[in-house]
Amino acid sequence: MPTTRRAHLSAPWSAVVLVAVYAVGLGSVVLRPDDNPVAVWWPAAGLSVVLVALTRPGRRELLLVALALVVATGLSNLTGGRSWQVSAFFGVANTAEALVAGLLLRASTAAGAPRVGDLRDLLRLVVATVLGAATIAVMLLVAAGPLDLGVPVEVARTVFTSHAAAVLLVVPAALVPRRPRTRPGSAEQTEPRGAARLELPAQVAATALATAAVFLPQDALPLTFVPLVPLTWAALRLGPRVTALELVVFAGTVTVLTQRAEGPFAGNGLGPVAAAGIAQAYLACAVLLTLPLALLLDERNRLFDAIRSERRLFRANFTDSLVGQLLLRQTAAGLVVDEANQTAVDLLGRPHDDLVGCDVDEVVVVEGGSGLAARLRGTGAGWRGQGSVVGRRDARLSISVSRISAGADSPVWSVQLLDVTAEQLAHRRLMDAEKLTSATLDTTACIILVTDLEARIVRVNAATTEMTGYTEADLVGRRLWETTLAPDSAHDLETLFLWPNRSGAPVVREHDAVALGGERRRILWSNNMVRDEEGLPAYAVLTGIDVTTERASAGLVTHLMQAAVSTAIVGLDARGRISVVNSGAEHLLRRESVDLVGLPFTMLLDPEQLQERLGCADHDAVFAALTASLGEEEQPSRDWWWVDGEGERRVVSMSLSATGSEVSAQVGFLCVGRDVTEQRRTQDLVVAALEKERTAVERLQAIDEAKNEFVSTVSHELRTPVTSIVGYTELLQDGTLVAPADDQLPLLDSIARNGQRLIVLCNDLLLLSGLDSGEVSWQAEEVDLAGLLEAVQEATAALLVGRDLDVTWQRPPHPVVTLGDGAQLERVMLNLVANAVKFTEDVGVVRVRLETTAGEAVLVVSDTGIGIPIEEQDGLFERFFRSSTAQEQAIQGTGLGLSIVASVVQAHGGSIAVRSAHLEGSTFTVRLPLQA
Repeated sequence: MPTTRRAHLSAPWSAVVLVAVYAVGLGSVVLRPDDNPVAVWWPAAGLSVVLVALTRPGRRELLLVALALVVATGLSNLTGGRSWQVSAFFGVANTAEALVAGLLLRASTAAGAPRVGDLRDLLRLVVATVLGAATIAVMLLVAAGPLDLGVPVEVARTVFTSHAAAVLLVVPAALVPRRPRTRPGSAEQTEPRGAARLELPAQVAATALATAAVFLPQDALPLTFVPLVPLTWAALRLGPRVTALELVVFAGTVTVLTQRAEGPFAGNGLGPVAAAGIAQAYLACAVLLTLPLALLLDERNRLFDAIRSERRLFRANFTDSLVGQLLLRQTAAGLVVDEANQTAVDLLGRPHDDLVGCDVDEVVVVEGGSGLAARLRGTGAGWRGQGSVVGRRDARLSISVSRISAGADSPVWSVQLLDVTAEQLAHRRLMDAEKLTSATLDTTACIILVTDLEARIVRVNAATTEMTGYTEADLVGRRLWETTLAPDSAHDLETLFLWPNRSGAPVVREHDAVALGGERRRILWSNNMVRDEEGLPAYAVLTGIDVTTERASAGLVTHLMQAAVSTAIVGLDARGRISVVNSGAEHLLRRESVDLVGLPFTMLLDPEQLQERLGCADHDAVFAALTASLGEEEQPSRDWWWVDGEGERRVVSMSLSATGSEVSAQVGFLCVGRDVTEQRRTQDLVVAALEKERTAVERLQAIDEAKNEFVSTVSHELRTPVTSIVGYTELLQDGTLVAPADDQLPLLDSIARNGQRLIVLCNDLLLLSGLDSGEVSWQAEEVDLAGLLEAVQEATAALLVGRDLDVTWQRPPHPVVTLGDGAQLERVMLNLVANAVKFTEDVGVVRVRLETTAGEAVLVVSDTGIGIPIEEQDGLFERFFRSSTAQEQAIQGTGLGLSIVASVVQAHGGSIAVRSAHLEGSTFTVRLPLQA
């Protein structure tokens, strides 16, 4: 049986145990003494206790096991030749004993199935055994006389002894856990294979010889202690499980020999019944003498194993640690090294034998002047600091000391030594590199700005102050676009910070910078990212060179040389004639540069759009209008229609700017354009699609409103005639109009009942329709939920007529006040309770509890009914929802109740949750805010 794994019995194993109960019970009845009405040996009692103790939790399972035990034990008595009255009594009595003992074992177990693993478990087993045997003994005292079983006291004594001995023998054999056998006090975890194979047969042979020597003759009463010697051997050496199994075999042998009038107990003139009783008492004593010893030694061995495992773990961590470790012991001579691992030996540069026994201050020097022993003197805590190795001042150590023993006479300290020589050397090198970097920055004749990844300036060089007038204090901490030196927009910094150059090459870009005095200068920025050892960006470095003079002479050529191929760049002279174009403009216009140079720029634009936007078509007037608003800043981009060489119009995002600077005369104009035809076409399609979607949504809303209006109208129209039908039916029922015949009354009751169902359905539909349209008005008044629950309890009483349900109500003695509509809140409670009653079969349980917690009122309605499948719970609070389980069982309902409950609870600022599963009942929890 799988009881050694502390698992509950499965159905096949339970059937096996029941068959065993029947078999051994039949054998006990058949082999009982002829002059004794009860069996003197009943191992079925132990098997029954095991079955009850290992039955899975649950009333249903326990009830099935109890009925099966009654049948098995009663049938074994009936088959053994007893009358059906006696057999039925013993079936019930044996089952009562098994329930008492088995349930006590289960109740005393914190988790999992019961077991007999230590002395506490054995003590609980003894208590359960005594109470179980006493139960059946008391029942025999009462029934022995009426059933003609003999003298009640003698019968009860015999049954108590035989059943107690059987339980004490069989239950440990089934519930003792299986563990590896260990040798007490040995450094090894398990026995050597040869010794383990020889010891068990030798012990079994010794037990068999001792049993034969004592129980085969009839005059060996003084030698009854002899079998206890090999059994004690098993307890000391072979563990609790082997001991428990040998005790069962030993008990069976002793019982059979005693019933055959052999052995020391049968040869003293006591008679078979008394001899059998003494034999059972002897077996119980054997269990109580050997099994506790086996359990105690097993627990001791497991404790020793845990200690040895921890010691090995400590030794492995100490020896194999990559950190130098020393164990120091306080002696009269001072604080000396008691042990050192190989890492400490290599770190301190001394052989292991020279290091052990040496004073710690002779090998380690700590900062501050005093030695390590002085630092630890008089303190119970540890110490942490820096130091070095004696004789090697260049070797730097990080020292951590902690006390690992509580003894005051000879305390032991653990010292961890970490070599930080390389780190300190790297730190010094870093400082030297920092100084070199500072000197390099300060001697470079160009602007250098260092920023973090948020474009915040963290460092500037001296040349920046000389060229711009801004000091380091003026710039550090400010973002680049907050200054007048670097680009002042996120668009201009996008190349560096949003799209860093993965190749590592600097990103070069020109921009105007304004110095502290207001003068404007053209700066060539060379920007790049400084990456860490993992290749991730860490800092940005912006190097600026003043190219004002060079750019004044280069003009448009420099702009065109740096232009991207995919962008159309057109250079214009002062009169608006095209002077130069790049390859991007040729590709966009589908014309060669030789065909474009010299043409007026306005010939590229659509004349109809020019007339519409500017009101003129003449080249000079159009160009004057285009450049009238140009200053020193670049014109914002604007969409224009360009006409290419094939006459096709294309949408181009175009910006126009003047070229030149304050130090030189204006050279001309620069037009930068980007083809956005496909982009604009895509945007138009998206706008059209969104408009269609908006129209579809409006149609759906109109359909939904029409549906709600239809439901409301139909419900109103239905409720009026149905109310009249119900009213006239009541007049016919009570005989107001004419006395109905007896065979007409059931028909009138059916009409009235179904009419009421239609009225309730109409009311539910009207309420839901009102909730959707927002026409339902809620009362805002203080409502006592405890009082409402009392009214719901009275209203539910009619639903319980003729039902076999266990319904409990719990509510606080004080008012539970919330703000809302009392009628609707009462409807919530009534719907939940009515559902619990409707969906719970007879012999089920319904629990209704109202409580307060954390400013909320909590209503919990739980039942043990048919439940709701987990995969169907997403639509639980939707209209007309009915679970598959309810449909299969043909339980009436409209599926509107829970949707109304959810709507009412939500309208009151509360929430509702459910926990359920198929055929496992349901629990609904409603939370409502309390009135302050």
